[in-house]
Amino acid sequence: MISTTQLQISIVVLLVSLSAGGCTFLGIPWQYSAASSVADVVSINNSGKSIAEEVASTITATDCQWNRAIKNWNVCLTEEEYLNNLLEMNCKTYSWNFLNIPYCKENEKNARKKTHSMVS
Repeated sequence: MISTTQLQISIVVLLVSLSAGGCTFLGIPWQYSAASSVADVVSINNSGKSIAEEVASTITATDCQWNRAIKNWNVCLTEEEYLNNLLEMNCKTYSWNFLNIPYCKENEKNARKKTHSMVS
């Protein structure tokens, strides 16, 4: 059975792939875009990476994930660079959201307290 996290990731990937990968205006048949989107969803469910991320990781011999750009990190990192980026976050407890973006768990708790106090 698919988990909620896998479902969320699949939906996000599918929507992004369909919107960004819709190359019909370039003369590429829509069937290719649809097949490419489905292949990305399958790849992400199996490995956690899109096909493009897998290719980039293979070519650069590093771990590439486009979502790292959200945190202003390089998208392709060695294991040492990834660990250094995590340590720079200076978290007591690390956690990852459904897009595999790391965050400090203690910040999540503080954000909930602030939201709750604003509502009360």
